[in-house]
Amino acid sequence: MRRSRFGIVTVTAIALVLGVLVVTQYRAQDVFTRSLTAETASSLTTLIGQISDRNSALRDEILQLRLRLDAAQGASQSSETALRELREQFHQVQVASAFTAVSGAGVEVRIDGPFDDRAMSDLVNEVRNAGAEAVGVNGRRVGPRSWFAHADGGVTIDGQLVLNPYRVQAVGAPDTIRVALTRTGGIVGQLELIYGRTRFIVSTVSVVDLPAAPAADFRVARPAR
Repeated sequence: MRRSRFGIVTVTAIALVLGVLVVTQYRAQDVFTRSLTAETASSLTTLIGQISDRNSALRDEILQLRLRLDAAQGASQSSETALRELREQFHQVQVASAFTAVSGAGVEVRIDGPFDDRAMSDLVNEVRNAGAEAVGVNGRRVGPRSWFAHADGGVTIDGQLVLNPYRVQAVGAPDTIRVALTRTGGIVGQLELIYGRTRFIVSTVSVVDLPAAPAADFRVARPAR
């Protein structure tokens, strides 16, 4: 019973609100109609012309604002694209110069047996030519200015001793680098002929972590021969 009374009250309230809205709208339309009736034909023409002019001005302003917005968005996107490209180039330079650590898929060449500094230099250069982004030997980063020298039991890289056996690691496209190194007549085949007692194993690696080169390496120059 209470729900029935509540429903009747609700419907009545809604009906009253709708009635008030209808009456208000009718009165507003009536007032507007009377004001237009009171206007002369000349004043109505002037009023319509003014409204038309304002509408045209508003459309022009909206168009101008839209053009400015499109231009601003285009400039912003161009700036963001240029900024991304500059950041990518800067990162590539840092990686190539061994100034920053790098991690990624790549290749590892294990060398166990007699091996000298000239052979190490040739192998590292061939790895770079195969597309490696970064190279390291036994966990030590090899930069573009790195130099190799002979040492008892190993080689020196930038004056630091690295002992046999060696692990030459490279970050880059694994399959591309591996094929370049192991192809018929490639660097690994040549080294196997020269160093008959040395074992070479080339394998792809899912993750290679190479540190940045020590700060001192950026100030050292290759010794004269």
